[in-house]
Amino acid sequence: MEKRNIGKIWRWWLFSLAFSLASCGGGGGDSGGGGGGETTAREWTYMVYMGADNNLSSSGKDDIAEMAAVGSTSGVAIVVQAEFSSQYTPTLPTDTRRMLIQKGVDNIAAGTSIGNVNMADPAQLTAFIKWAQQAYPAKRYALVIWDHGAGWKMSSGSTRRSLERGAVQDETSNSFMSLPDLAKAVRDSGVHFDLVNFDACLMAMYEVAYEFKGLADYLVFSEETEPGEGDPYDTILAALTANPTQSARTLAGTIVDKYDDYYTTNNRGATTKSAVDMSQMAALDTKVLALSAALRADAGATALVQAARTATQEYAYPSNHDLYDLCKYLVDRLPAGAAKDRCNEVMTIINSLVVNNKINDAGKVGGSHGLAIYLPTSDEAKSGDLDKYALLACNKTRAAATGTWGSYVDYLLSGAGSVTYASGGFALYLHWKKPNDAACNADLDLYIWEPAADFAVSGNGNWYAPWMGQSSPNGFFSQDSADSGESKEFYLAKSQVYPGDYQFVVNYYGDGASCSQARAHLELFDPADQQWHELNSQYVGFPMDSPSPQIMDLSNSYTSGCSDDDLACYDPYSDWWAPDVVYQARSAGSGPSVATGNLPHRGKKSQMIFRFGKGMGIFSR
Repeated sequence: MEKRNIGKIWRWWLFSLAFSLASCGGGGGDSGGGGGGETTAREWTYMVYMGADNNLSSSGKDDIAEMAAVGSTSGVAIVVQAEFSSQYTPTLPTDTRRMLIQKGVDNIAAGTSIGNVNMADPAQLTAFIKWAQQAYPAKRYALVIWDHGAGWKMSSGSTRRSLERGAVQDETSNSFMSLPDLAKAVRDSGVHFDLVNFDACLMAMYEVAYEFKGLADYLVFSEETEPGEGDPYDTILAALTANPTQSARTLAGTIVDKYDDYYTTNNRGATTKSAVDMSQMAALDTKVLALSAALRADAGATALVQAARTATQEYAYPSNHDLYDLCKYLVDRLPAGAAKDRCNEVMTIINSLVVNNKINDAGKVGGSHGLAIYLPTSDEAKSGDLDKYALLACNKTRAAATGTWGSYVDYLLSGAGSVTYASGGFALYLHWKKPNDAACNADLDLYIWEPAADFAVSGNGNWYAPWMGQSSPNGFFSQDSADSGESKEFYLAKSQVYPGDYQFVVNYYGDGASCSQARAHLELFDPADQQWHELNSQYVGFPMDSPSPQIMDLSNSYTSGCSDDDLACYDPYSDWWAPDVVYQARSAGSGPSVATGNLPHRGKKSQMIFRFGKGMGIFSR
């Protein structure tokens, strides 16, 4: 994203509870809201619904440029409805625009304004689909849902400071589109899609696929979080326009292949992408229902399923487990009987339903077979999650006696309390210049260690950073400075977070074209007083060994010798800065604080992925 000077404006916006209401408008002409459609049907109309009024705004601009590198042809119409964020891309229009993507054109500027609509309103998605079909009729239709994603989960917040993701997020309107709303919008359009592609995180789930049963022939999505760059539209659309008569199955496979090709070449961590044949979704659903009934009837299976929740492939949301990997784990351990047979049947149908599945970084996502399912531990079941889960089509459209996967999850969690959350709302802002106060384009990275849900017992957690993506289990990041071109990065914690210690570390990753030394500043937004504070001795109230600012460069770079859980060991090196404080998010009843003293040693699952450079970690779309 393009991150303008954050300063007072950004800080005011980030924590303000005020928001402006979206207004609806209309547009005319074939590139806008009305007018007559084309008389000759093309082979494909490729619709992209781009909800970029959030921290993915710059990525949206980049993706439109990728589309324009190919452009619409006589066989393929590429049509977009997009809205951008004035906070992250202040040079772009703030109204909602519709456009036919053409090669060699500033498509955003040329697009037709339809006012500033709420992109998270299902009616707006319905209207876009209807307009695109009428203006650009085709033999086949594809729809891309472009935005943040969170699988089946819905937003729990009502203010800007609670930025949990739905299927489409519109920050100006302070709203989101849930999974049921998303499916309803497609259903209400009356258009049956040959292909629906989620260019969003964590959407490759049984629950998502069932919600779209009957609405599309093929779904394409990712079990894991997606990098901020998302789909490589230039290569995908080049393949489509070169062979516009290709089938939906071929295009679905192409999207998976091109996505994998891009991230294999531009490796920034673990990625997944899969395509499923929706004609087999009803068969899978039947097998999942039979599996849930068999597992519930087998008393000996319960302990195995509970163990599987920590032993099978999981993702950025650890309650999401690869369905095939889960069944394989059980098949390898269950005795002969109905439960084992039902697991084998689920594995067989997944092998048929998933028509293409690609992973990158097998060490992290090697158990991914294309479709995940919700299987939380009690600590991962946030308050209200199960009530919302029950509202999904896969859980509410059957007779109660039939049983659903949701009812089995309830059974597993019966009597178990959900995880305790702590107050969040804090933020970190890293910015840097040369020591002489001139601009510095060196590449610095802000890392945040977040505690896991079971931190109080295990001390476990994981590292996250903007280069890994724009979200983490407990917060949100700016774009990586190397991508944005800005000498700043920030982290915003959600309003509720896992309780425990939040550690922050800065790495001077590489020199810039005109900068080989940086003076780095790290500021903390303290929700207790709603003020920004530089992390120095004056703020924390004791003499810090490593206060802000710090001079950083590659003159004394770390090579080896530090243990994975000893952050203080890295601090003497010129390319690492570990401030000797942690932010403690405490459970309800006690406020957060900045703790002093020695840096904590981390649990076994907190190994420092950053010491290996930008080649590991999760990504977020």
